[in-house]
Amino acid sequence: MRISFIGLGHLNSAILAGLLAGGFEATNVTATTHSQASAVQRSAEFGIEVIATEGNPEANNDAVANADIVVLGVKPPQMVATAEGLASALASDATVVSVAAGTTLATLADALPQDQPLIRTMPNVALTVGKGVVGMARGATVTDAQVEQVDAVFAGSGTVFHVAEKDLNLVAAMAGSGPGYVFRFTNALARAGAELGLDSATAQELARLTVVGAGAMLETPGAEPTALEDSIATEGGVTEAALQSMDAAGFDQVIVDALTANVTRSEELGA
Repeated sequence: MRISFIGLGHLNSAILAGLLAGGFEATNVTATTHSQASAVQRSAEFGIEVIATEGNPEANNDAVANADIVVLGVKPPQMVATAEGLASALASDATVVSVAAGTTLATLADALPQDQPLIRTMPNVALTVGKGVVGMARGATVTDAQVEQVDAVFAGSGTVFHVAEKDLNLVAAMAGSGPGYVFRFTNALARAGAELGLDSATAQELARLTVVGAGAMLETPGAEPTALEDSIATEGGVTEAALQSMDAAGFDQVIVDALTANVTRSEELGA
């Protein structure tokens, strides 16, 4: 199996790193970047062939020639033009995988040859540390075997959830943007600690390590957030008092409102 990565931004690089770490042969991977300097750097970093589009208008076409899977990791505004540009070089059974927000399967299908196998994904930034979450929606002409191949591409960097395309925006609102919510909470916890008397550096490190530790607890086999919360929030205790204060302030509704705003914006961008 041969795989081509069009663009080596953060997400595509993370997917590639996980793929190679899992033992996939570097000789079966090609990629493109914009600048020649970046191509040289990334080729040395990953041990793969990387072609620069700078000065070579056929770079993407060269990269996808004979590829079984093509991972499109360019910025959303460039997605359609990039797909159109490499369409003529694709094998008819090559699976094209989008990792960009906002570009629907229908839009991609219009940019590619008729019946080209397509998969749309919504990965999150935790792919960069091998703990990503990937929402995946399949196009009409993709076979089960092709889906399994694409699952394997992501296996080294995250966990794949198969959903209908209509649910991808909600997956993105939860998992795609979710790390941002966690970072915001971590900052708020640190600021509150500093406001109430701790020095800023100590408060920041306490908040960071608390979130890291809580995440590790959630990784324990069989871990369930409600049960973990209950194990800490003993009746009449200090954690219960804090959680009751959060409830009174409408904490859960804040999260619902945030996801709703996120989905609404995704729909606007994809319109």
